[in-house]
Amino acid sequence: MSLPDHVIESPWQTIQRLVAAAATGELIVASDAIEVHVYLLDGRLAWGTSSTAGNGFLRRLIEHHGIPNDAVREVVDECRRTRARFGETLISWGVATADQVRDALRSQITEALHATIAHPGARSLFLPRRLDYAVELTFGIDELAIEVDPAAGSSPEAAQKMVTTVLDGVPDALWIEVVERGDVLARAVRSMAPSREVQQLQVLLHDCQIDALTLRSPAHGAILGQRLPGQDGALWCMVDAGAKLGITSAVLASAVGATPTTTPAEELDGSWQEHVDPDAPMPPSVFGGAIHTTDDLIAGFALGARGGPTGVWRGGGTLDAHAAWARRLSPALELATHDMFKRPVGSLLYDVVALRAVAGAATYYGTRVPNRPLGVWLVLRPCTTQGLGWALLQTLARQVGEL
Repeated sequence: MSLPDHVIESPWQTIQRLVAAAATGELIVASDAIEVHVYLLDGRLAWGTSSTAGNGFLRRLIEHHGIPNDAVREVVDECRRTRARFGETLISWGVATADQVRDALRSQITEALHATIAHPGARSLFLPRRLDYAVELTFGIDELAIEVDPAAGSSPEAAQKMVTTVLDGVPDALWIEVVERGDVLARAVRSMAPSREVQQLQVLLHDCQIDALTLRSPAHGAILGQRLPGQDGALWCMVDAGAKLGITSAVLASAVGATPTTTPAEELDGSWQEHVDPDAPMPPSVFGGAIHTTDDLIAGFALGARGGPTGVWRGGGTLDAHAAWARRLSPALELATHDMFKRPVGSLLYDVVALRAVAGAATYYGTRVPNRPLGVWLVLRPCTTQGLGWALLQTLARQVGEL
């Protein structure tokens, strides 16, 4: 009852998915600030607890319904001794009515669900297992008064914590900022201000549903973005040339609470296939060396401003599907060629800018071939080290440029 590892969703989205799938088990939601447990029975909500709140169930029974505290404590002691269900025992002993127990349960579960909504960056783990709850004491999600503010997002305090995490973990960072719906929620500047083009990258990240994006200039550094899970926002950072991009990416992902991306160890299915555009200036064999370089390669191809891709691929789908992603990502390379790195255009003429984008179950590396209307693209599994990805891209781009 789990999503593929590359899919990132908020805890509230996870709960909605589990309810829709009629799941049974325990959902654990955790971060540095909160721990929530939500129990489901065939897609119905049976119980919930939150570390940020007290026992709302008992409080509701005693304060709102006037159930004597001594009577409640007697039932608590009995349930601890016999491991009986608390709500059912309250009813069978005549201490509370079924309506009172349901009302208290509703209050407790609602409080736990609101805690998950308030922490969209927390991580979720679902443990499928059969739970023994009375169905009449469970709730459909539509029976609970759950208030979700569609405009709610990261608080300035949470955004500042992300920025501080990156400052502590990335000594090469030049600037860091959290952007959400066009607003900068938090920012730190060490030596240079963020470029205005970051806002355009933010739009690209959101519209393409990219989890992470890196624009790299070997001479001038790199700009990295990490989407905030379940929100319309991202954490951005620029680092100096020579910074370890793999480590920086990991720090950004950790700062926003993103689920680590992993890839199964087994080999990719399917034999290698080739595709040639009639107007391509090179054969697909130019990518043959890449096939033997790493087992994590999914596709390698060249793509012009017009026509289709020329290259190799394997696994499900087609090379055209990968080319479609390349076309969606190409505007980011165009932005970087202007003044994304706060340098004159001339300083980038001989500095080949490249990008890395984590999009679904694949990571795309792309760059332009100097002085030619042609791009070179690699599609790798997310677990591939960035050092290998950047080096392989540079080598292939040079080979294509020499043809």
